Amino acid sequence: MEDKEKNTATSAANRLWLVLSAVMAVTLIAVFMVPDGKEQAQDIPLPDVSSPSPQAAGRQQEDSSLPASEAGTTVQPELAEGQAARQFLAQAADLDAAAIYRRAGEFAEQGLQADAWLLYFKAARQGHAQAAMVLAEQADPEFFDPARSMLDEPDLVQAHKWYVQAQRNGSPLAPARLEKLMERLRKAAASGDHQAELLLAKWKTK
Repeated sequence: MEDKEKNTATSAANRLWLVLSAVMAVTLIAVFMVPDGKEQAQDIPLPDVSSPSPQAAGRQQEDSSLPASEAGTTVQPELAEGQAARQFLAQAADLDAAAIYRRAGEFAEQGLQADAWLLYFKAARQGHAQAAMVLAEQADPEFFDPARSMLDEPDLVQAHKWYVQAQRNGSPLAPARLEKLMERLRKAAASGDHQAELLLAKWKTK
């Protein structure tokens, strides 16, 4: 009888130890997986877009044949979309928004629109007004240029979002641009566009 009770106690102790071990393992995994709160280069999302335009691809090929002194920082043509910008951010984590904005312009001139978009995004999030304006203009129907935008077509929602960000960042032009978007929506709503009515109502409440 005593042997049976000892075996039962031993089995219970073993089960308890297994449970405690599992809990400790899960806790350690959870601790290591918690993000540190810093926005890493690889965490910045790219907008959902199609393949680069022929114009952009041609410009990228031209720039890749230039020496570094003429084409800026050399970018390997086999890098995936946005990879050059991610490498730049990883290697220059302490750069301010103005420096990031300037590098974004260089990428844009090389036809690397995905890389430029990532850096404009980063600079805008750090408070750079003109970076936010660039992103807004890429989506604004009035300024949309498919050769210099990551979007396939104008997007009023994206334009509004980035003009609002630009206004928060201190852009003196953003309020007027926002008013133009509102006027465009008012005209569309007056002509019976239900989606424009909904969007107009949403924007008015913000």
